[in-house]
Amino acid sequence: MTETLITADLPESPSKGEFRDVMGRFASGVTVITTHLDGEDYGAAASAVSSLSDEPPSLLICLNVTSTTAQAIVKSGTFAVNVLAEDSAPIAQRFASKAPGKFETVAFERGHAGVPLVSGCIAHFECVVDETVRGGTHLVFLARVVRVSSTPGSPLAYFRGSFGRMETAPDAAALHAVRDFVVGAVSDVSVPLDAEGIAAALEIEVGRTYQALVALTAEGLVRRTGATFEVEPVPDQVIFDYYAAKLAIEIGAAAQTVGSTDTEQLAELRRLLDATLEFTVDEEFSDPEGWIRANAAFHEYLVGLAGSVILTETYKGLRLPALEQRSIRHSTRATHLLHDDHRAIVKGYETGDVELVLRTLGAHARRPQETRAEESQARESALHGGAAV
Repeated sequence: MTETLITADLPESPSKGEFRDVMGRFASGVTVITTHLDGEDYGAAASAVSSLSDEPPSLLICLNVTSTTAQAIVKSGTFAVNVLAEDSAPIAQRFASKAPGKFETVAFERGHAGVPLVSGCIAHFECVVDETVRGGTHLVFLARVVRVSSTPGSPLAYFRGSFGRMETAPDAAALHAVRDFVVGAVSDVSVPLDAEGIAAALEIEVGRTYQALVALTAEGLVRRTGATFEVEPVPDQVIFDYYAAKLAIEIGAAAQTVGSTDTEQLAELRRLLDATLEFTVDEEFSDPEGWIRANAAFHEYLVGLAGSVILTETYKGLRLPALEQRSIRHSTRATHLLHDDHRAIVKGYETGDVELVLRTLGAHARRPQETRAEESQARESALHGGAAV
Protein backbone atom coordinates (compact mmCIF):
# COMPACT_ATOMS: atom_id res chain seq x y z
CA MET A 1 0.00 0.00 0.00
CA THR A 2 1.30 3.41 -0.94
CA GLU A 3 0.87 6.20 1.63
CA THR A 4 0.62 9.81 0.51
CA LEU A 5 1.55 12.70 2.78
CA ILE A 6 -1.05 15.44 2.48
CA THR A 7 0.72 18.79 2.75
CA ALA A 8 -2.03 21.23 1.83
CA ASP A 9 -2.89 22.06 5.42
CA LEU A 10 0.63 22.07 6.82
CA PRO A 11 1.93 25.39 8.18
CA GLU A 12 4.70 27.24 6.37
CA SER A 13 8.16 25.91 7.22
CA PRO A 14 10.42 28.07 9.38
CA SER A 15 13.19 29.97 7.67
CA LYS A 16 16.76 28.74 7.80
CA GLY A 17 17.61 31.40 10.39
CA GLU A 18 14.59 30.61 12.56
CA PHE A 19 15.35 26.90 12.50
CA ARG A 20 18.99 27.43 13.45
CA ASP A 21 18.06 29.81 16.26
CA VAL A 22 15.60 27.41 17.87
CA MET A 23 17.80 24.34 17.36
CA GLY A 24 20.59 26.28 19.03
CA ARG A 25 18.59 26.12 22.25
CA PHE A 26 19.00 22.35 22.32
CA ALA A 27 22.11 21.67 24.37
CA SER A 28 24.27 18.79 23.19
CA GLY A 29 27.59 17.16 23.74
CA VAL A 30 30.48 17.83 21.36
CA THR A 31 32.39 15.21 19.40
CA VAL A 32 35.09 15.03 16.77
CA ILE A 33 34.40 12.58 13.95
CA THR A 34 37.63 11.16 12.54
CA THR A 35 38.55 8.81 9.72
CA HIS A 36 41.60 7.68 7.72
CA LEU A 37 41.82 7.28 3.95
CA ASP A 38 44.79 6.63 1.68
CA GLY A 39 47.36 7.69 4.25
CA GLU A 40 45.56 10.91 5.22
CA ASP A 41 43.66 11.77 8.40
CA TYR A 42 40.34 13.63 8.39
CA GLY A 43 38.33 15.13 11.22
CA ALA A 44 35.31 17.37 11.86
CA ALA A 45 33.51 18.63 14.97
CA ALA A 46 29.94 17.41 15.25
CA SER A 47 27.08 17.44 17.74
CA ALA A 48 24.66 15.41 15.59
CA VAL A 49 25.47 12.00 17.07
CA SER A 50 22.85 9.62 18.39
CA SER A 51 22.54 6.10 19.72
CA LEU A 52 20.61 3.94 17.27
CA SER A 53 20.52 0.43 18.73
CA ASP A 54 22.19 -1.67 21.41
CA GLU A 55 21.68 -4.98 19.58
CA PRO A 56 23.79 -4.78 17.57
CA PRO A 57 25.48 -1.70 19.08
CA SER A 58 24.85 1.02 16.51
CA LEU A 59 24.82 4.79 16.23
CA LEU A 60 24.32 7.44 13.61
CA ILE A 61 26.12 10.66 12.79
CA CYS A 62 25.33 13.55 10.45
CA LEU A 63 27.87 15.56 8.47
CA ASN A 64 27.43 18.16 5.76
CA VAL A 65 27.77 16.72 2.27
CA THR A 66 30.46 19.32 1.52
CA SER A 67 32.62 18.10 4.41
CA THR A 68 35.86 16.46 3.30
CA THR A 69 35.54 14.19 6.35
CA ALA A 70 32.10 13.04 5.20
CA GLN A 71 33.40 12.30 1.71
CA ALA A 72 36.34 10.37 3.18
CA ILE A 73 33.96 8.28 5.34
CA VAL A 74 31.91 7.45 2.22
CA LYS A 75 35.03 5.95 0.67
CA SER A 76 36.68 4.41 3.76
CA GLY A 77 33.53 3.02 5.38
CA THR A 78 34.98 3.60 8.84
CA PHE A 79 35.08 6.40 11.41
CA ALA A 80 35.46 7.12 15.11
CA VAL A 81 33.36 9.30 17.41
CA ASN A 82 35.61 11.08 19.91
CA VAL A 83 33.56 12.51 22.81
CA LEU A 84 35.35 15.65 23.99
CA ALA A 85 36.03 16.46 27.65
CA GLU A 86 34.88 19.75 29.19
CA ASP A 87 38.33 21.38 28.80
CA SER A 88 38.57 20.56 25.07
CA ALA A 89 36.94 23.64 23.55
CA PRO A 90 40.15 24.53 21.64
CA ILE A 91 40.10 21.09 20.00
CA ALA A 92 36.42 21.52 19.09
CA GLN A 93 37.12 24.94 17.56
CA ARG A 94 40.06 23.55 15.62
CA PHE A 95 38.04 20.72 14.08
CA ALA A 96 35.04 22.99 13.46
CA SER A 97 37.18 25.03 11.07
CA LYS A 98 38.30 24.22 7.54
CA ALA A 99 41.92 24.98 8.37
CA PRO A 100 44.48 22.47 7.06
CA GLY A 101 46.69 20.41 9.34
CA LYS A 102 44.09 19.87 12.05
CA PHE A 103 46.02 16.97 13.56
CA GLU A 104 49.40 18.72 13.72
CA THR A 105 49.05 19.87 17.35
CA VAL A 106 46.53 17.25 18.53
CA ALA A 107 47.66 14.10 20.33
CA PHE A 108 46.02 10.92 19.09
CA GLU A 109 46.41 7.16 18.76
CA ARG A 110 45.44 4.80 15.98
CA GLY A 111 42.33 2.68 16.22
CA HIS A 112 40.55 0.27 13.91
CA ALA A 113 41.62 0.68 10.26
CA GLY A 114 44.12 3.37 11.30
CA VAL A 115 41.38 5.86 12.31
CA PRO A 116 42.73 8.57 14.69
CA LEU A 117 41.47 8.44 18.29
CA VAL A 118 41.91 11.87 19.88
CA SER A 119 43.68 11.71 23.25
CA GLY A 120 42.05 13.14 26.37
CA CYS A 121 38.50 12.29 25.32
CA ILE A 122 36.06 10.79 27.79
CA ALA A 123 34.84 8.21 25.24
CA HIS A 124 35.63 6.71 21.86
CA PHE A 125 33.31 4.77 19.52
CA GLU A 126 35.01 3.01 16.62
CA CYS A 127 32.50 2.32 13.85
CA VAL A 128 31.93 0.62 10.51
CA VAL A 129 29.33 2.14 8.17
CA ASP A 130 26.30 -0.03 7.38
CA GLU A 131 24.25 2.49 5.45
CA THR A 132 24.51 6.06 4.17
CA VAL A 133 21.45 8.24 3.62
CA ARG A 134 21.15 11.73 2.13
CA GLY A 135 19.04 14.10 4.24
CA GLY A 136 18.84 17.63 2.89
CA THR A 137 22.29 19.20 3.10
CA HIS A 138 23.71 16.34 5.18
CA LEU A 139 24.80 12.74 4.91
CA VAL A 140 23.52 10.42 7.64
CA PHE A 141 25.81 7.50 8.42
CA LEU A 142 24.25 4.50 10.19
CA ALA A 143 27.06 2.45 11.64
CA ARG A 144 27.89 -0.55 13.78
CA VAL A 145 30.12 0.10 16.79
CA VAL A 146 33.01 -2.37 16.77
CA ARG A 147 35.00 -1.06 19.73
CA VAL A 148 34.44 1.36 22.63
CA SER A 149 36.57 2.90 25.37
CA SER A 150 35.97 5.48 28.09
CA THR A 151 37.64 7.40 30.92
CA PRO A 152 36.17 9.42 33.83
CA GLY A 153 35.34 13.04 33.13
CA SER A 154 32.65 15.55 32.22
CA PRO A 155 31.64 16.33 28.63
CA LEU A 156 32.06 19.52 26.66
CA ALA A 157 28.68 21.09 25.90
CA TYR A 158 27.44 23.17 22.96
CA PHE A 159 24.58 25.64 23.46
CA ARG A 160 23.47 28.74 21.50
CA GLY A 161 26.64 28.74 19.44
CA SER A 162 29.05 28.51 22.39
CA PHE A 163 31.08 25.79 24.05
CA GLY A 164 30.88 25.33 27.80
CA ARG A 165 30.64 23.00 30.73
CA MET A 166 27.64 20.70 31.03
CA GLU A 167 26.47 21.15 34.61
CA THR A 168 25.01 18.14 36.38
CA ALA A 169 21.84 18.45 38.43
CA PRO A 170 22.58 19.59 41.99
CA ASP A 171 21.71 17.52 45.01
CA ALA A 172 18.10 18.33 45.91
CA ALA A 173 18.79 18.93 49.59
CA ALA A 174 21.76 21.17 48.78
CA LEU A 175 19.70 23.11 46.23
CA HIS A 176 16.94 23.75 48.77
CA ALA A 177 19.40 24.87 51.43
CA VAL A 178 21.30 27.19 49.09
CA ARG A 179 18.05 28.60 47.67
CA ASP A 180 16.86 29.42 51.20
CA PHE A 181 20.18 31.14 51.87
CA VAL A 182 20.00 33.15 48.65
CA VAL A 183 16.39 34.29 48.88
CA GLY A 184 16.96 35.34 52.48
CA ALA A 185 19.89 37.55 51.52
CA VAL A 186 19.76 41.36 51.22
CA SER A 187 17.64 42.36 48.24
CA ASP A 188 18.09 46.12 47.89
CA VAL A 189 21.59 45.88 46.40
CA SER A 190 23.62 43.26 44.57
CA VAL A 191 25.42 41.00 47.02
CA PRO A 192 28.50 38.94 46.06
CA LEU A 193 28.18 35.29 47.04
CA ASP A 194 31.06 33.26 48.44
CA ALA A 195 30.47 29.63 47.47
CA GLU A 196 33.03 28.36 49.98
CA GLY A 197 31.55 30.50 52.76
CA ILE A 198 28.04 29.30 51.97
CA ALA A 199 29.24 25.71 51.91
CA ALA A 200 30.85 26.11 55.33
CA ALA A 201 27.80 27.86 56.81
CA LEU A 202 25.39 25.24 55.51
CA GLU A 203 27.79 22.30 56.00
CA ILE A 204 27.51 21.32 52.33
CA GLU A 205 30.29 20.25 49.98
CA VAL A 206 31.68 23.14 47.95
CA GLY A 207 31.03 21.29 44.69
CA ARG A 208 27.35 20.82 45.49
CA THR A 209 27.08 24.45 46.58
CA TYR A 210 28.56 25.55 43.26
CA GLN A 211 26.11 23.34 41.33
CA ALA A 212 23.20 24.77 43.31
CA LEU A 213 24.28 28.36 42.55
CA VAL A 214 24.49 27.51 38.85
CA ALA A 215 20.97 26.06 39.00
CA LEU A 216 19.69 29.20 40.71
CA THR A 217 20.94 31.35 37.83
CA ALA A 218 18.34 29.61 35.66
CA GLU A 219 15.67 30.58 38.20
CA GLY A 220 16.68 34.24 38.02
CA LEU A 221 17.71 34.37 41.68
CA VAL A 222 21.45 34.58 41.03
CA ARG A 223 23.53 36.33 38.39
CA ARG A 224 26.70 34.62 37.22
CA THR A 225 29.71 36.33 35.69
CA GLY A 226 32.41 33.78 34.98
CA ALA A 227 33.15 32.09 38.30
CA THR A 228 31.53 34.91 40.31
CA PHE A 229 27.97 34.78 41.62
CA GLU A 230 25.84 37.66 42.87
CA VAL A 231 22.40 37.71 44.42
CA GLU A 232 20.30 40.54 43.05
CA PRO A 233 16.89 41.97 43.85
CA VAL A 234 14.29 39.37 42.94
CA PRO A 235 12.92 40.21 39.48
CA ASP A 236 9.17 40.76 39.50
CA GLN A 237 8.66 38.07 36.87
CA VAL A 238 10.39 35.50 39.11
CA ILE A 239 7.98 36.38 41.93
CA PHE A 240 5.01 36.10 39.57
CA ASP A 241 6.23 32.71 38.33
CA TYR A 242 6.45 31.42 41.90
CA TYR A 243 2.90 32.54 42.61
CA ALA A 244 1.70 30.86 39.41
CA ALA A 245 3.21 27.59 40.66
CA LYS A 246 1.60 28.18 44.07
CA LEU A 247 -1.78 28.70 42.41
CA ALA A 248 -1.54 25.46 40.43
CA ILE A 249 -0.95 23.46 43.61
CA GLU A 250 -3.67 25.22 45.60
CA ILE A 251 -6.26 24.77 42.85
CA GLY A 252 -5.53 21.06 42.76
CA ALA A 253 -5.88 20.79 46.53
CA ALA A 254 -9.07 22.88 46.65
CA ALA A 255 -10.74 20.87 43.88
CA GLN A 256 -10.27 17.76 46.04
CA THR A 257 -11.23 19.16 49.42
CA VAL A 258 -13.92 21.86 49.18
CA GLY A 259 -17.15 20.27 50.42
CA SER A 260 -15.41 17.43 52.25
CA THR A 261 -13.79 19.23 55.20
CA ASP A 262 -15.05 18.51 58.72
CA THR A 263 -15.99 20.94 61.48
CA GLU A 264 -12.57 20.89 63.16
CA GLN A 265 -10.77 21.59 59.90
CA LEU A 266 -13.07 24.51 59.12
CA ALA A 267 -12.53 25.93 62.61
CA GLU A 268 -8.74 25.72 62.20
CA LEU A 269 -8.98 27.37 58.78
CA ARG A 270 -10.91 30.30 60.26
CA ARG A 271 -8.43 30.58 63.15
CA LEU A 272 -5.55 30.80 60.68
CA LEU A 273 -7.49 33.42 58.72
CA ASP A 274 -7.97 35.54 61.86
CA ALA A 275 -4.25 35.25 62.62
CA THR A 276 -3.37 36.98 59.33
CA LEU A 277 -5.46 40.03 60.27
CA GLU A 278 -3.10 41.07 63.07
CA PHE A 279 -0.21 42.27 60.92
CA THR A 280 -1.67 45.01 58.73
CA VAL A 281 -2.93 48.50 59.59
CA ASP A 282 -4.49 50.93 57.08
CA GLU A 283 -3.20 48.91 54.12
CA GLU A 284 0.36 48.78 55.48
CA PHE A 285 2.27 45.85 56.92
CA SER A 286 2.78 46.60 60.62
CA ASP A 287 4.88 43.46 60.94
CA PRO A 288 5.97 42.07 57.56
CA GLU A 289 7.65 38.99 59.03
CA GLY A 290 4.60 38.23 61.15
CA TRP A 291 2.36 38.51 58.11
CA ILE A 292 4.62 36.23 56.08
CA ARG A 293 4.51 33.54 58.80
CA ALA A 294 0.74 33.78 59.31
CA ASN A 295 0.02 33.86 55.57
CA ALA A 296 2.26 30.83 54.98
CA ALA A 297 0.48 28.88 57.74
CA PHE A 298 -2.92 29.66 56.19
CA HIS A 299 -1.98 28.58 52.68
CA GLU A 300 0.00 25.51 53.76
CA TYR A 301 -3.03 24.35 55.73
CA LEU A 302 -5.19 24.71 52.61
CA VAL A 303 -2.85 22.45 50.68
CA GLY A 304 -2.50 20.08 53.62
CA LEU A 305 -6.26 19.45 53.62
CA ALA A 306 -5.71 17.24 50.56
CA GLY A 307 -3.90 14.78 52.83
CA SER A 308 -1.03 14.27 50.39
CA VAL A 309 2.47 14.39 51.85
CA ILE A 310 3.97 14.70 48.37
CA LEU A 311 1.72 17.63 47.47
CA THR A 312 2.47 19.41 50.74
CA GLU A 313 6.23 18.90 50.39
CA THR A 314 6.09 20.15 46.80
CA TYR A 315 4.29 23.27 47.99
CA LYS A 316 6.78 23.86 50.80
CA GLY A 317 9.56 23.31 48.30
CA LEU A 318 8.62 26.60 46.61
CA ARG A 319 10.09 28.32 49.70
CA LEU A 320 7.62 31.20 49.34
CA PRO A 321 8.15 32.63 52.85
CA ALA A 322 11.85 33.10 52.14
CA LEU A 323 11.07 34.72 48.79
CA GLU A 324 8.51 37.05 50.40
CA GLN A 325 11.07 38.18 52.95
CA ARG A 326 12.92 39.78 50.06
CA SER A 327 9.86 41.36 48.47
CA ILE A 328 7.59 42.46 51.36
CA ARG A 329 8.58 45.37 53.59
CA HIS A 330 6.88 47.99 55.73
CA SER A 331 6.62 50.18 52.62
CA THR A 332 4.89 47.45 50.60
CA ARG A 333 1.19 48.15 50.20
CA ALA A 334 -0.97 45.66 52.11
CA THR A 335 -4.12 45.91 50.03
CA HIS A 336 -7.34 45.06 51.86
CA LEU A 337 -8.05 42.64 49.01
CA LEU A 338 -5.59 40.17 50.58
CA HIS A 339 -7.83 39.83 53.61
CA ASP A 340 -10.97 39.88 51.49
CA ASP A 341 -9.57 36.98 49.46
CA HIS A 342 -8.82 34.97 52.60
CA ARG A 343 -12.33 35.58 53.91
CA ALA A 344 -13.88 34.51 50.60
CA ILE A 345 -11.77 31.34 50.53
CA VAL A 346 -12.87 30.37 54.04
CA LYS A 347 -16.49 31.18 53.17
CA GLY A 348 -16.23 28.94 50.12
CA TYR A 349 -14.91 26.08 52.23
CA GLU A 350 -17.63 26.58 54.85
CA THR A 351 -20.44 26.63 52.25
CA GLY A 352 -18.95 24.01 49.94
CA ASP A 353 -18.74 26.54 47.08
CA VAL A 354 -15.80 25.21 45.09
CA GLU A 355 -16.27 27.76 42.29
CA LEU A 356 -15.92 30.62 44.77
CA VAL A 357 -12.73 29.14 46.18
CA LEU A 358 -11.14 28.49 42.78
CA ARG A 359 -12.09 31.93 41.48
CA THR A 360 -10.73 33.64 44.59
CA LEU A 361 -7.48 31.67 44.55
CA GLY A 362 -6.90 32.86 40.98
CA ALA A 363 -7.54 36.49 41.91
CA HIS A 364 -5.39 36.13 45.03
CA ALA A 365 -2.42 34.88 43.01
CA ARG A 366 -2.62 38.02 40.84
CA ARG A 367 -2.45 40.46 43.78
CA PRO A 368 1.38 40.80 43.78
CA GLN A 369 1.34 41.70 40.08
CA GLU A 370 -1.49 44.19 40.58
CA THR A 371 0.30 45.77 43.55
CA ARG A 372 3.54 46.12 41.56
CA ALA A 373 1.64 47.79 38.72
CA GLU A 374 -0.04 50.25 41.12
CA GLU A 375 3.28 51.08 42.80
CA SER A 376 4.91 51.64 39.41
CA GLN A 377 2.07 53.91 38.31
CA ALA A 378 2.33 55.89 41.56
CA ARG A 379 6.07 56.42 41.02
CA GLU A 380 5.49 57.55 37.45
CA SER A 381 2.80 59.96 38.64
CA ALA A 382 5.13 61.39 41.28
CA LEU A 383 7.86 61.92 38.70
CA HIS A 384 5.40 63.87 36.56
CA GLY A 385 4.23 66.08 39.40
CA GLY A 386 1.12 64.05 40.07
CA ALA A 387 -0.11 64.19 36.50
CA ALA A 388 -1.95 61.17 35.17
CA VAL A 389 0.19 58.92 33.00
